[in-house]
Parts: sequence; structure tokens; C-alpha cells
Amino acid sequence: MEFEDVLIEVGDYGKYQRNLILTFLLPAGVLLPWFSMDIFFMVSVPDHWCNVPELSSFNLTMEQKKSLIAPPEEHCMMYDTNFTEIMDFENYSIPNGSTIRPCDRGWEYDQTDWDSTASTKWDLVCDDAHHNSLVLTMYSVGSIIGTPIYGTLSDKIGRRITFLIILIVTALTGISSVLMENFVLFLFIKTINGSIMPSIFQLPFIIILEIVAPEMRTRMNGIDNISWTIGLCFLPLVAYFSRNWVTLGLLTSSVTLIFFLYYTFLPESPRWLVSQERYEEAANILYQIGEKNEKKIEKNELVQKLKLVGEKIKNEKTINKVENSSLDLLRYPQLRKIFFIITFCWIANSMSYYGLQLNSANLSGNEFINFFLLGIAEVPGYLSSWFFMERFGRRWCAVTGFLLNGLVCNMSSIDFPYNGIICSMLGKYFAALTFMATYQQSSELYPTVLRSLGMGMSSTLSTLVTLITPYVVYLSIYGKSIPFVIIGMAGIVAGILASFLPETLNENLPQSISDIEEFGKHQKFFSWNRRRHSVARERASVRYKVKPDGTGDGDNESKIYRSQIRQNVQSPPGSENMGISVISVNELMNNVAVGTIHDDVGIGDGKNGNVHSENENSGKVDV
Repeated sequence: MEFEDVLIEVGDYGKYQRNLILTFLLPAGVLLPWFSMDIFFMVSVPDHWCNVPELSSFNLTMEQKKSLIAPPEEHCMMYDTNFTEIMDFENYSIPNGSTIRPCDRGWEYDQTDWDSTASTKWDLVCDDAHHNSLVLTMYSVGSIIGTPIYGTLSDKIGRRITFLIILIVTALTGISSVLMENFVLFLFIKTINGSIMPSIFQLPFIIILEIVAPEMRTRMNGIDNISWTIGLCFLPLVAYFSRNWVTLGLLTSSVTLIFFLYYTFLPESPRWLVSQERYEEAANILYQIGEKNEKKIEKNELVQKLKLVGEKIKNEKTINKVENSSLDLLRYPQLRKIFFIITFCWIANSMSYYGLQLNSANLSGNEFINFFLLGIAEVPGYLSSWFFMERFGRRWCAVTGFLLNGLVCNMSSIDFPYNGIICSMLGKYFAALTFMATYQQSSELYPTVLRSLGMGMSSTLSTLVTLITPYVVYLSIYGKSIPFVIIGMAGIVAGILASFLPETLNENLPQSISDIEEFGKHQKFFSWNRRRHSVARERASVRYKVKPDGTGDGDNESKIYRSQIRQNVQSPPGSENMGISVISVNELMNNVAVGTIHDDVGIGDGKNGNVHSENENSGKVDV
């Protein structure tokens, strides 16, 4: 028995799931980028030049001041001359042959867009410009440290309580970091703040993913990613009107308070509860889902069915000595292959997504508009991914997206007008497409007992490698196309590797490691899964005599039939000698419920005698 079979009986996509999407997944997705991507604006570096106090008392325009202080396009040097004498003679010109020297009295900054940023507060320019990349790198280091911790917590203590812990860390570190007067303290707290990514993005999706039908999983992924993009597009507007990095940080961190309200009604994952043998709690949640979805089922019946699902997981743990640790990802051949390929795909995608977003500061034009354009380019990417994954599967969608992304990024070396912004937007489009496809594959290929840990480890290792992404972008000082070429080559390799992952379209989520070890072995390399409905729903269409889309009137007929069997099946005298007991009858009933034994064929074989249906409508069973 699979968890999907139980989920169908309480409604695997009904009013309960839709309400949770509207009140939790959608608003969470919109607000999450505010306090996870605001770091890009916090370390923004405005136009700057050497500070010359002698010129402050004169009514000079910004351009006049810059032309007097240093040669054109020079931000870190100044003319080695007596500026007081120049201003006294009022000729406002630098003597020919004047030498230049490094700035020694600080810098002035263009305040057209920003009154203050972290870069202007601590003068992270010129010789200290690499500290901006260091901030982004340490933010990623925090992610490396935090992701396996939160992933393990999620699989050990539950999705719900882990989400609460992450919210507390986010609020405390986000607010305190922008109030620091010392750069080292700011860097340290921002590293802790970085630990929440991508766990805070993954958990809402995982919570929803584990209580919806397999054919709805792509829709959930699409809603999650598109809502993220909506929030991402609003972030530059919030940053523009903030004008101060402290105001921006306080504003974006304060929205986490809204998430604390979700904790009061957010359910724990019943699928996770089953994996922990907490059947009563799982049954209570599923019963609530059933009530909201107007599906009637007894709690005791739910508990018995969930025990069958849990027994399978328990037996698998005993046989394979599964400890649910990160070593399990390397211990089993199929799981190991999946782990390595998904991890590299995450690496290539992270380099593309964050590298192109970070590189927006190096593009010509307004940084807020560029950020918005790269954000809005994600929407068609997610919609395309949604469309193609549902029709042609996750595998070929990811392969095609990675290869085309690599091709587009390598075209950046061609010199034509607006080449940089065009390649960036096309690259971001394909990055969004591959991100959604890879994320979908990750959530569907890792088994329930290792899902959060597996996704967390892939994310951690990808983040470890992409620590160099800010420095890849920094290479643009030697050539604008260099970051694009590096990102593009990684995408091409990822596209080749992704072709070796199994297809997951409308397949049941693997519950145990034994499930994933057998997963996809029947699939050929040059093929794609065109199944229109999930395995569980196709099985339900047989046992309930309804179409996979749920139409037909066989459901009530099947319920009546099962009720008759419960009333008529009894353990006959002497059954203990035949190896048949009340437990075996209960197992028989559960087999009827899940379609292992069909209503319209003979009812199985007993261990020491044949059990069959004399008459489908009578519900009588001979033993």
C-alpha cells in the first residue's frame, strides 16, 4: 500500500489544499525573496570618487567636482595637486602633467539612488571592493552550514517545527545585522542569516507537495516559483523607495512576523508522521483534510491503512539498516547516481541564476530596472517549464533547458548592441526553466525518509561550489563575456548529465530507499513518460470502476461492496489451524481497498486455502 492510495480517499486535491495554497504557499512565495535577496541591494556600490575636503565649500556640480579630482572613469585615484590654489585662482582646471595618487581621505558617493549602503558605510570600494563579494560568499557559507542542519531537523523533528525555528533565526539575524556598527560583526550575523536559504524556500513547498496528488506536483512547483518571482520583481521597488540599506533590512526582515501567524494553522506533513510511526497524528490530519474536502472516512480505518504504509517503511529500515543520514545518499547505487547528478544540476543552475542576477550590477543602465527585468524574465521560464514538464516530462525539459542556457550564455561574446542585457534575460529565462525542472526532480526522486536531507545536501554542495560565483562575476573587469562563458559551459555539462535521471511524471513519490532503488529501471533512454494520470489514480480507477479523472458512479458501488464484505467475512471455526486469523482478514480488506485484489475478479489466494468471490454483488466470501 502506498501513501497516495490513502490520500486519494481523503481528497488529494480539494478545498483543503486550495485553501492552504492561497493562504500559505502563495503569500510565502511572494515575501520570501524580500529577506533572502535584499543582500544584493545592501552591498550595492554607487558611483564614487576621492573625497577632497577643500572642494566642499564651493558650489560645484557633481560632474565639475569629479573632473577636478581625477581623470575620467577613475574612482580610486586623485590628482596630486593643491586644490586650494586651484580654487583661489578660479580657473577650475588641473595643470597639465599633474600626477595622480591614491585616495587617502575617503570617498564621496553618488546619492542619486542611495543615501547609504553597506558599501558606503564601510567604504568597501577600490582596494576593499572584494569585501562586497566576501559578504555574498559568507552568506553562501551560512547556507552551507545551515542547510544540512535544517534538512536533518526537518526529517527528524518535522517540517512544521523546523519552519518555526527558521523563522526565528531569520527575524533575529535579519534585524540585528543592519544595526551593527562593526563590519566583522555584520559579516558574522549575515553568515548566520544566510543559513536559512534555501531551507525557508523549500519547506513550504515540501509541506504542500506531500499532501497533493502526483499530477498536481508540477502545479505546486509552478505556483511556488511564480509567486517567488512576483516578490522578486517587487523587491527593487521596495529597495528604491527605501534609499537606505538599514531601512531596507528592517522592512524586509519585519515581514517574517507575518509567517509566525501561519504556524497556528500549518499542518505537519502526514507523510512524514507516517515515516515516524505516529499514525494517530497522521490520521487526525488526514481526517481534517477529508472533512474539508467532503470525503467521509473513519479514523480507525485511516490508522489501519497508515500502519500498512508505515510497516513497509519500517521493514525497509530494518532490512537495509537505514539510519536516515547523509551517508545513505552514497550507500545505494541508484540513490548515489541520482544524488550526484541532481547536485551538479543544482550547481550549474545556482551559478546561472545567482550569477546572472548578481551580474546585473555590471550591466549598463539602472540597477533597479535591470534587476526587475531579470526577475520578470523568470515568469515565462517558469510557465514554459510548467507546460513542458506536464506534457513531455521533467527529464527532457531539464536537459533542453540546460543545453539552451549554455548556448545563449556563450553567445555573449558576440559583439552587438544590448548584447549583455539580452543574453542575461535569455539566460535568466532558461535558468528559471531549469531551476523549476531540477527542483521538481529533486523533490520527486529523493524518498520521503531522506527528502529534506537529500534536497538539503544537494543544495549545500551546490552552494559550496558556487561560493566562487561572486568572483566569477568579478572577472568581468577583465572581459564582460567571461562570466557568461563559465556559466554557459557548466550548463552544457549539466544538460548532458540530466539525461541520465529517471522520469518522474505522475509517478508515486518514493517512500523508502528500496522504492528509489527500483525506480525508473523499466524506462528507456530515448523515451518520455506520457502518462496522463498518476499510478495511484489509475489503480483507483480500476478498483472503484471510475475514470482516472474521477468521473463515474462506481465509487459508491465499491463502498457498498466493501461494507458488505466487512459484515460477512468472519474467521471460521478452526481457522487458527488453517493459518487464517482476524489479522489476515483485515489485511484482505486492505488489499481490496487498495486494489491489490480487484472487486471484479476473484479475491486472491489464501495461504492454506483459496479465498474467492462467489458473487460480486453478494459480497460473500468462501474460505
